[in-house]
Parts: sequence; structure tokens; C-alpha cells
Amino acid sequence: MSLTLNRRVSPMADAVAHLSKFNLSIDSILTTDSAKARKDARRVFAMHYATPARGLATACDSGAVATTKPRGYLASVAALADRHGMRAAVASHNGCKFSTAGCRAGCLAYSGHGGLSVDVQSCRARRTLARLADPVLYARAVLLASCRELARARSFALPLACRFNGTDETPWHRLRFSVSTADAVAIRARYGVDVEIGESLNIREALAAFNPDVDFYEYLKAPLTGPDGLRAWRAAGWDVTASFAADRVTACPDAVAAAREGFRVAVPVAIPKGQPIPSRVVISCGGDSVSLQAVDGDTSDARFQDKTCAVILRAKRSRGADPVAASRFILPNRSRVDLACGSVEFCP
Repeated sequence: MSLTLNRRVSPMADAVAHLSKFNLSIDSILTTDSAKARKDARRVFAMHYATPARGLATACDSGAVATTKPRGYLASVAALADRHGMRAAVASHNGCKFSTAGCRAGCLAYSGHGGLSVDVQSCRARRTLARLADPVLYARAVLLASCRELARARSFALPLACRFNGTDETPWHRLRFSVSTADAVAIRARYGVDVEIGESLNIREALAAFNPDVDFYEYLKAPLTGPDGLRAWRAAGWDVTASFAADRVTACPDAVAAAREGFRVAVPVAIPKGQPIPSRVVISCGGDSVSLQAVDGDTSDARFQDKTCAVILRAKRSRGADPVAASRFILPNRSRVDLACGSVEFCP
């Protein structure tokens, strides 16, 4: 089914013009096709993939040493950063401030096509540069792209699920911008989607106000508290799954605390493809523990449909990863794993 748009209307021209400076367009900043999305035909997934951790600085460093080309120097990205005078912003950027060494080593940004294609990583880097150059204009662009994908989802009579931190941890819940009456009218004319009008809105507030068929969700390694913590994201209306990082010194107490507050806990485990997942996961620290029903996180990414549980994620290949460092982030496939901060038991 094709999507019919009113192409005579061009909403948010400032945001579109900003994207063009970084060789981007409204239809190139959100990804709707992925291996996991193809497994769930009940909705359309719109995901935003950016450059993780310190990867942008590496992409702009001609002397960077990398195990694979997508993890290394990207001349076109460096040239774009220089064109816009962004070297200082690039050097200071950390896309994953709550990540661990193992997470960074085995990052899924370099799995699948992301681990093979320099073009994929270049596009993600251009998105990251565009956001750093003007976060407000870029957020307006992401809103517009989301409206486009919602219109497409509705053409298939499906809901839309938005996950904007596919490969980084940008605090979208705190990134605010304005939506004028003229913006809303133009978006309605172009996409048939209604958005909230206001001087200080985040993306979820702007889109979800009139569109109950949109879900906003994230996986986050953030702590429970703080301005970018799990509680803050949930208070802003996002559905959040906490990520278990085995190489974090507080992995078990963090997971227990998150589960106690009703958050799901995503647990990466070295379970081979085709082998069954456990039925329950027990995470303990000191004298405290939580017992969580396990669900298979590889069958669908629609986490917002799950109650508090342990989301089992089979370890994926990250091309060019340091296998020793990456293995510390992933729990081995055995009945009990003892860590310095506690233990994890997998019940058959």
C-alpha cells in the first residue's frame, strides 16, 4: 500500500533545511526496517540510530586505529564536521555516558549491516552531527519524521512504536522545542496527523497528545535516579526497560532496585540461537533478591506490552569487537552466575 501525501505543503522548513546541511532528509533519519521489526507484523517500528559512545570522535580522527572500517575513521564525516566548525563538539561528545567497557566493546551498533557498511555508520554520524549542531532544530526534524512514519503506519492500519535511542542514550525526554499553530496546520495538511501546539514540548508530548496509537519506549543503562535516570524518563511518559550490564560493579543491586520499581530488566545472555530461554531469572544482592518471569526479547521489540520481567536477549555478534572485553558485558549460559555484586540464577 502506498502512502499518499500532500507534497505541496512543506512543514517545519527550518528543520528540513538544517538536515540538508548534513546531507540528510526527513525520510533518512528514522529506520523502519530491521531484523527484529520484521518479526512483529502487528505494528510499525520507527527507530533512531546515532553514533554510540565516543564513536564520533573516532570517526573524525584520521589516526584512529580500528579493527573494522565501520569502527574507524570516516573521511566524509570528518570533512562535514570541519565544514561546520564542530571539532570541539565532536571531541567532547559521549553518546552513551552510562555505558560500560564491555558494552562499548560489543556494541550492537556494529552488528548486522552496521558492522559491514561504512555508509550505515556515516549516516548515523551525520545524524549525530546534525543533533549536536542544533538540538532544537533536529528534535523538530525527528518529530516531523515521526509524523511521516505514523501516517505510513496508519496506511497499513497499524500502530507506531518509536524508539529513538537505538544505539545511543540521547535524553530525548529533556530535549524541548516549540510547535507553532502554523507548524501544526502544515503537518496536518501534509501527513493527516495532529500534533500538540506549545512553546516547550518534547517529542512524546507533541505527538502522543492526539495520537494514542503511538508508543514511545527505550532500553536504558541509566541509573534509577537523576535527570536522565529511569524514573525521569518514566515520569516524562516513556516506557523504559533497564539494561543489565554484567561488568558494572553495581549490576545486581541496580537490577533489583529497578525491578522493585516496576521496570523490566533486559539481560544479555550467551544463549545460542535456537536454544530455549529460562522460565525465570532470580537476581540477588546481599540479602535481597527478585524473581522475574523471563520473556524472549528476540521475538519482538514491543517491550511496552510486557509487565515487569527479565527480557532475555541472546548475545549478538558485534563485528570488530574485542571478544574478551565484550564477554564481560554478557552473562554466560549456565544455571548460576556469581558476580562481585551478587548473583544471577536462570531457572529452567
